[in-house]
Amino acid sequence: MALVDVKTGAAEETAAAIRAAGGEALVVQGDAASAADWRRVVEQTVRQYGRLDILVNSASWTRAVPAVDLEEADWDRSIAVTLKSVYLGAKHCIPEMRKVAGGAIVNISSANGLISNPSFAAYSAAKSGVLGLTRNLAIDYGLEGIRVNAICPGLIVNEQTEARLLADEAEARGSRDPYLVGRWGRPQDVAFAALYLASDEAAFVTGTVLAVDGGLTCQSPEATIRPSFRRRWRGDIATIHDAG
Repeated sequence: MALVDVKTGAAEETAAAIRAAGGEALVVQGDAASAADWRRVVEQTVRQYGRLDILVNSASWTRAVPAVDLEEADWDRSIAVTLKSVYLGAKHCIPEMRKVAGGAIVNISSANGLISNPSFAAYSAAKSGVLGLTRNLAIDYGLEGIRVNAICPGLIVNEQTEARLLADEAEARGSRDPYLVGRWGRPQDVAFAALYLASDEAAFVTGTVLAVDGGLTCQSPEATIRPSFRRRWRGDIATIHDAG
């Protein structure tokens, strides 16, 4: 497995965990928005492993301010890292997948590709674009045995971000309560979904969008905040019966 990041610290930690579990991992420094870096990454990966079968595009960058206040350079960088990187990954990896008569691409979009949040103009535009690009790649390369799917995660919290959330009770409650499963997401929730989509078990799955969001996007906005609706969801039988 090749792990690519513009800053390799986190990638090295992941690689160490993979090796400790008996796997192989190659860390390559690279900017996902750079075509030259993509060419170098693919060359190093094929040189190391002899072939390329799976690509997971997960790079993202944004500045969360309203569109009028967003600098053009920040818009361009957000689109380049979050959306253009998916195009570049496909452009440089698909030729190698053709050599082995197939492959799987998993693009990490976001619940913000389906809905949106305040001040996410560039982020939502880029993540929505990932979904459209996913469908087109699936159409264009399906007959060559290359499957392309996308994942839309909800709020995914690791140990560091969880500590910050829990320090503010109201913020923690507001971040958790919209999720039907009663919790925010964990990195492994997305990892297991990506593992499935990249595996042979998903051989008949392409061009699809898998929401790994604890039920967030299946609700109306009203359902997430209206007290009477929240009581119904929480299992208040009397309220449900009174509603007819």
